[in-house]
Amino acid sequence: MNLVETIGYVRSDLQSLHDWCNYQSRMKSMSSSRVAYGRTHKWFGYEVILKPNAEIKNGHWDERVNRLGDRILPGWNCALLCHYRPGGRMIRHCDHSVFEPLVALVNIGRTTFCIGNQEYHLTDGQVIKFDSGILHELLPVVSDRWSLSFRTIKPEYLRF
Repeated sequence: MNLVETIGYVRSDLQSLHDWCNYQSRMKSMSSSRVAYGRTHKWFGYEVILKPNAEIKNGHWDERVNRLGDRILPGWNCALLCHYRPGGRMIRHCDHSVFEPLVALVNIGRTTFCIGNQEYHLTDGQVIKFDSGILHELLPVVSDRWSLSFRTIKPEYLRF
């Protein structure tokens, strides 16, 4: 059984997507993270500050992100753009319980993604879906890699 489903590829607009990633500003580091290393990030839709009692606030807005999210994960409300420098990685973990488990992710660059006991070599522009409630990790990257992941925050956490 495959734990990762490829749902498509960004092909015609891939260079434009690379350029967009490279010109993102206000990327934050996660210096206190016990999961992600060598990574900066930026939230779209809602921003989730990942701590035991997650803090949710408004994130950035971008038309490109909105169009892509609506296409690959209808109903999404939270997107996370991450940039990994060479050596950056994520150790085995399950995502925070504030999120529904289904994640749709656009891989920008090349990487090795592990989930359960399976290893997947993701290609540039590949779009996947996976269950983030299953232990998963990102092996150290050898060159710059971006990911744009779309999620849905569980409704009970969206009460302000």
